[in-house]
Amino acid sequence: MLRNSNNNIYKINLKMKRQDDLGVGGSIFMTIVFAAAAIFTYQTDPSGNPLAWIPGSGVIVGIIMTIIAANKASNESARKDQQESFGKTISHDSSFGNGDLKFYFDSSAKKVTVCATTTSGTNQKEIDGFVKTSAVQTDNHIVALDSTSNKVIRAKSNNGNVMLGQANINEELSKLGVTVTDSKPTLKHFNDYAFITDDKNEFVTIVTPAKIHVLRYSDIVSISYEENGSDVYNKSVGGAVVGGLLFGGVGAIVGGNTAKATQNKEIRIMSIKILLKSTSDSTIILKIYEAGPDGNLLETKKDADRMHYEGLMKEVTGIKDIFAIILDMVDKKVAQQKIAPVMQPVSSISVADELTKLAKLKDAGILSEEEFNAQKAKLLGL
Repeated sequence: MLRNSNNNIYKINLKMKRQDDLGVGGSIFMTIVFAAAAIFTYQTDPSGNPLAWIPGSGVIVGIIMTIIAANKASNESARKDQQESFGKTISHDSSFGNGDLKFYFDSSAKKVTVCATTTSGTNQKEIDGFVKTSAVQTDNHIVALDSTSNKVIRAKSNNGNVMLGQANINEELSKLGVTVTDSKPTLKHFNDYAFITDDKNEFVTIVTPAKIHVLRYSDIVSISYEENGSDVYNKSVGGAVVGGLLFGGVGAIVGGNTAKATQNKEIRIMSIKILLKSTSDSTIILKIYEAGPDGNLLETKKDADRMHYEGLMKEVTGIKDIFAIILDMVDKKVAQQKIAPVMQPVSSISVADELTKLAKLKDAGILSEEEFNAQKAKLLGL
């Protein structure tokens, strides 16, 4: 049961961005560098050369960046203080999160309180009937799993407001005709997505910023990874792996592409596509990277972009591995169903009857002693 629920449906366009925030220390360092350059330039060229003012401008920019970074750090500290103060007011035996958003779990009361902060206050939502088994933090969300009751919660702080999504996995599977038995699901996260897999009951839950998908393994037809709209990797049920995929960093290619081509890529969008056996909801697309409105492409010939690309590819590989294993399990199950021999139990009475017939044929001289023994061995399974 959700208290103080927010029924607004929200959509989030996930965009992996470069980490450009230098922080207070980095801003101060840049200011010092520009100041030193300005002093050196003035001492070596006091003639009033316009170019001599460039380092001085850098000092001004550095000071502004330092002020902004200091203000951000102050706000983060204020939100952390708000979170710590709130935590002292409620009963809980464990927590998970940070100053912006934190889950407070009370296992005895079977309750979780989700708290989002601003610099001046907090907002909370409570969910009853939930006991945490595990929790992870994606790029922008916190996801918690109760594997006993098979419930999942996804939350994000939006300017201090709790944006919440939740699903009862058992109820969703019941709609698909699946009766769940006791098991130990696994919770993993890559990029801004979380994945709950259960090999015993053969289901996977995909937690995205916009929706929580609950699927049977057998619902999945294929998984593909695309760059700029073109397939780089594709694996399907009953089919071979098509294309190549990076493993272990840029340049290590499986599938025929060259390292040189990889090191000179310009990436506008990276996405994973999961194809399902459904006419109403046939495809799930997981965006890994998308260039912003400024058209900032990932250019792998640049060291910083290449490192960012390698990090993203590790996330792609992690997601790919989850679904490659699922597809292999589906293939194996289908193959077993096809080749499993239909064993008809042979009753002791029918064996005795056949042995009697064989003995009569032997006595009648129709079967030799050798032929009789061979046929008897077959009947007895020797």
